[in-house]
Amino acid sequence: MAYRFFMILFIILLFGSMQPGWTMQEPVLLKDNEPERNISFSAFPFLMYDSDIGFGFGGKIIIKNLLKSDESFDLVLFGSTKGEQWYILSFSIPDSEIRQGTAFPLALDLKLEYDKILKSNFFGFGNNSNDNEWQFPKRFVKFELTLGRGLTRSIITEARFVYNNTSVYDYDSNIVLTPDVPGTGEHTIPYFTGRIRWDTRDNQNHPHRGWNLSLSADLASESFFSDYTFQRYRLEANKYQQLFSPSHVLATRLWLQHIEGTAPYYEQSIIGGGSTARGFKADRFIDRAFTLASLEYRIIVYKGFGGVLFVDAGRVYPSLEEISLEDWHISYGGGLRYYLSNFVVGFDTGFSKEGMRLFFNFGHVF
Repeated sequence: MAYRFFMILFIILLFGSMQPGWTMQEPVLLKDNEPERNISFSAFPFLMYDSDIGFGFGGKIIIKNLLKSDESFDLVLFGSTKGEQWYILSFSIPDSEIRQGTAFPLALDLKLEYDKILKSNFFGFGNNSNDNEWQFPKRFVKFELTLGRGLTRSIITEARFVYNNTSVYDYDSNIVLTPDVPGTGEHTIPYFTGRIRWDTRDNQNHPHRGWNLSLSADLASESFFSDYTFQRYRLEANKYQQLFSPSHVLATRLWLQHIEGTAPYYEQSIIGGGSTARGFKADRFIDRAFTLASLEYRIIVYKGFGGVLFVDAGRVYPSLEEISLEDWHISYGGGLRYYLSNFVVGFDTGFSKEGMRLFFNFGHVF
């Protein structure tokens, strides 16, 4: 099933991009006679606190159209008192916001990421894993290359290659994370992704209305020099609805994921942390499959400042065949948002039966 999915997407990308006279500098835009874009620059230095990483400091910079080719450069530099070092360099042509709502022949995205966390978590597998306070170092280097094609203004296909080298070490003192757990030690995991999306959002950074539906399949294999062989399937459904005025937005999401084969624990289905269930520790629940649902009410209060109220709920399963509406882990809370021209800065406070968590993010959670 995975091989057929990848083959169809690559054929669409290959033959669909063979158009005479095509250039990346001239995507088919939604608006006719679009004026030439100027250089756009956004920068945000920050000092913050996150429950998982402590006090953090750094900055984010986005530069668009510097080369007059509708491209964008994105740089994140980050450090924290709990020892995290996080660096991201991204390049896109055309920029993802520029190609939003357009039919484009081909887009290219490159991303290089380095993250070293001295205090990462592991609680075992299963929806009822026990909480603990034990932490250990984890480091990864990741490279991503994505080719995308806008078949129409709302249907996009993407093919991606990911190279991931991850090292998990100094874990011998704990009986939960043992050498038998997939992912301990150092491992290299290159994999291929095929994805098709239906995207009717009016904006990527801060959508007011529309849908973003996607179906993706990841394939890692020892035949492609991966230390593990697995297939990962994911369905994402996000809906955005304007309420009262453009300052009020109701956002909802429903995600499902399932993994076949043997994947390292950090590549499996995970609930907990700033992007899933914001009232729980990062990587709190891990298994082969998960379901996740969220509801957010977003409001802009004054100019670029706003707030959000949210509820997250989800759980993990050995497989989606055991899907159930029982024993979901629920968290709720609120947060602040600061809207810049090219991205959003978020700070959330989440509550659950296991306590309170604080999270800092670039961009909306979904």
